Amino acid sequence: MSTEQISKMIDNNITTTVDLIQISKSVSDDLNFISQNILVYLPLLFLIFGLIGFIGNVFTYLQPQLRSNTCCIYSLCGSFIDIINLCINSFPTFLSAKYGIYIPWYLSSALCKFNIFILVFLPHLSINFLCMAIIDRFAITCDHRSSFRRITQLRIVPWMIGLTVLTSGLFSLYAPINYDLMYGYLCISIQPMLTSISYIVLIGLVSPIIMITFVLLTYRNVRRSRGRVGDAAQRNRPNLRNQFIVTIFAQIVVTTFIALQWIILFLYFTFAPIYTETAVDLSIIFFVFGLSNNLYYLNNVKAFYISILTSRVFRKTFISGLNNLYRRYIRHQMNASTVNTFTQTRI
Repeated sequence: MSTEQISKMIDNNITTTVDLIQISKSVSDDLNFISQNILVYLPLLFLIFGLIGFIGNVFTYLQPQLRSNTCCIYSLCGSFIDIINLCINSFPTFLSAKYGIYIPWYLSSALCKFNIFILVFLPHLSINFLCMAIIDRFAITCDHRSSFRRITQLRIVPWMIGLTVLTSGLFSLYAPINYDLMYGYLCISIQPMLTSISYIVLIGLVSPIIMITFVLLTYRNVRRSRGRVGDAAQRNRPNLRNQFIVTIFAQIVVTTFIALQWIILFLYFTFAPIYTETAVDLSIIFFVFGLSNNLYYLNNVKAFYISILTSRVFRKTFISGLNNLYRRYIRHQMNASTVNTFTQTRI
């Protein structure tokens, strides 16, 4: 091989290396631009749509047709937790990234532990209320002689709500136990691997498994109910129950998908040796991880919109409530106009 050929090979290698460095820098810059100028607004958008959905859920579930439905009560409780979670855990990330406004969680070890606790507890509680909704729908599809149907009684609901809050709190206790304030300003885990495994098992896997299990059990009960011969009463019963079964099924499918995509990325981020990756690979990993973390809050936004799309009863109740509200407004305006006319006439 001549000296000229060796020189050309070296020049080609240098050119290729420079091109790769430029491409890597370009990819990193693009991802940083997207993160700083687009993804930073996701918490704000989620809060806006979440607030609209929260108002819609409260307005609809408190209508006379639905307020005594136990499934709707659990869904309403979940809506309250959703908006609280968006306000406390999601929206502050927008304020800190855009305006440098921080909630002073890291002033003490107690505040650090409390912040981590609500960061885990509120999303978990929201999903657990969805679990209670599907358990309630399973219970109502059970045979009338089944003792499991007792949980659908209104007097049992406060106890079930309290049990849901208690179990969610107990499952979330691992977080404040394993986190503490370090170096005076960092709230980090003192046992990272144990914390990650606890989160994956207790938060990431248990709730989706419970929800999918009761979805299958409820589907089995519905199939059995439809297969009964001569059950005229079952066929003539209003469709309210089955409508909410479809809605809860749809919510569980979406919730499970959102939760599992986050858990898969969390698993990779926890156990994969990312310190061996290149700079551009790290940029991609951190970008996808941040995007997945933001998308997880869709679980706190979706409920109202899925209910509107999948439940005819929910849509009908919502529209009926709006019509009643509009008629009351018109009646109030007419009464006010009548009073003003009468007052002017007397004057």
